[in-house]
Amino acid sequence: MQKRWVWAGVGIACIWAMLSANPAITVASILLLPTMVMLVWRSGEPPALMYICMFQWLQASTAIFYADFYQTSLVQAFGEVELERATWLSLAGVFALAIGMRIALIWVPASREERHESEALTYNLGRLFLAYVVAFTISYIGGELAVRIPAVAQVLFAVASIKWTVAFMLLYAAAAQGRGYVLASAALLIEFASGILGYFAGFKGMFFVLLIVALTPAMALRGKRLIVICATAAALVFSGVLWTAVKSDYRDFLSQGLQSQEILVPVEERVGKLGDLIAQFRWEQMGEATEALLLRLSYVQYFALTIVNVPSNVAYENGALWLGALDHVFKPRILFPNKAALDDSARASLYTGMEVAGTERGTSIGIGYMAESYVDFGPVFMFLPIFLLGAFYGFIYRQFVIRSRYALIGCGIATAILVFGGNAIETSNIKIVGGNVMALLVLGGFYFLFAGRLHGWLKDTDE
Repeated sequence: MQKRWVWAGVGIACIWAMLSANPAITVASILLLPTMVMLVWRSGEPPALMYICMFQWLQASTAIFYADFYQTSLVQAFGEVELERATWLSLAGVFALAIGMRIALIWVPASREERHESEALTYNLGRLFLAYVVAFTISYIGGELAVRIPAVAQVLFAVASIKWTVAFMLLYAAAAQGRGYVLASAALLIEFASGILGYFAGFKGMFFVLLIVALTPAMALRGKRLIVICATAAALVFSGVLWTAVKSDYRDFLSQGLQSQEILVPVEERVGKLGDLIAQFRWEQMGEATEALLLRLSYVQYFALTIVNVPSNVAYENGALWLGALDHVFKPRILFPNKAALDDSARASLYTGMEVAGTERGTSIGIGYMAESYVDFGPVFMFLPIFLLGAFYGFIYRQFVIRSRYALIGCGIATAILVFGGNAIETSNIKIVGGNVMALLVLGGFYFLFAGRLHGWLKDTDE
C-alpha cells in the first residue's frame, strides 16, 4: 500500500512537471529519485549510499526547480544552452554513480537489521556516551593540529571522523533501547554548539547522522520515526537558512576582517557576536536567505561555465585530472613535502575562463568532480570514472555494513566515511579520492585493531 502511494505521488509530480517551464528535464529529475531508491536502498540498513545519491541529486536538480518556480527555462536563465546541458549531464552522472554502487552490491545477503538491533540492545549507553566524548575530544584536538601541521592534515581529519562512528552508534542504540535520550541529546547539543561556533557550518554533521539513524529501520517512514525525520529535516533547513543570513558578518568577525579562514577571537566573544546576529535577524530576511541557500546548494552553474570554455578555449585533459588525483594519493605530503598545494579556485579559473575568489579572500571555489570528469573525458566518457567512484562507495558499504563481524560498529564506520566523504558534487576529485582512501585506511585500521575490544567493553555488564 505504501509503495502505491509513493508511485501515485511520483505520477502527480510528473504531471505537474510536464506543465512546467522545463518539462523534459523536470520529469527526468523526478523519475530519477525512485530509480535510485530501487538501486541502492537496502531496508533495515543505514542509507549512506542513498544519502550520497539524494544530496547530489538535490545539487543537480535545484536549478531546475528554481527556474520552474520563476516560470523560466534553464536556457533563458543562463542565456545559452550550457546550463541545461550541464544539468542533464549532472543528473546522468548521479545515475551512473548509483549504478556503480548497485554493481558493487551484487550477490550480497539480505539485510542485517536484526544483528544491528540485537547488538544495540546489549550496549551500555553510558559507556557509549563516554566513548563519544573521548572521540569528540580527539576530533577537536586533531582538527586544531591539522591547521598547524598541514603535512599530516589528511590523516588527522580521518582520525577525527571516528567521532561520527561513535555518534551513529550512540543515537542508534538509544533509539533501539528506547532510553538514554538525555545522553543522545547531550551529544547533539555538543556537536551543534561546537559546529556553529566554528568558521564553517559544522553543526550540519549531527543532523546528517541523525537522519541516517532515523532512516535505518525498515519501518522508518512510519509513526514516531517519520516525525523525527521530518523534524530533523525541518531543523536542518531552518538552521541552514539562518546560517546563510548571518555567516558573512560572523566569519568577518571571526577573522577580524582579514578574509582568512582563521578564528582570531575567543569562544565567549564568538557566542556574543553570534547571539547578536541572530537577535538582529528578521523574518523579512527569510526569503532572501532561502534563495541564497538554494543558489549555494546548486552547483551546476560552474559546470555550465566549464562547458562554455572546454574544449573551445581549453582542450580536454584526456584523463590527467583523475590520474593526478590517484597520483596525489600515492604521494602523501609527509613523504613529499614539496608536493603542490591544492588550489580549487585556480583550477576553477582555468576551466571556466572566469576569475573566481581564492585563498586571498578566505575561500575556495571548485568546479566539482563531475565537471572535472567532463574536462578529462568529454560528455560521453566522463561517466566512466563516476561509475567507478560509485563502485568504490559500494565496496566500502559492502565491507562494513554487510560483511563486518561487529555489525553496528561497521555501520558507524560506513556512515562516517560515506556521509562525510562522498556527498557533494562540488568536491574536487583529488579531495574525494584522497579523503576517502585515507578515511578507509584509518577507520579500517581502527576496526581491525579495536572493534573487538570496543564491542566487548560496550557490552552491558548487567546483561
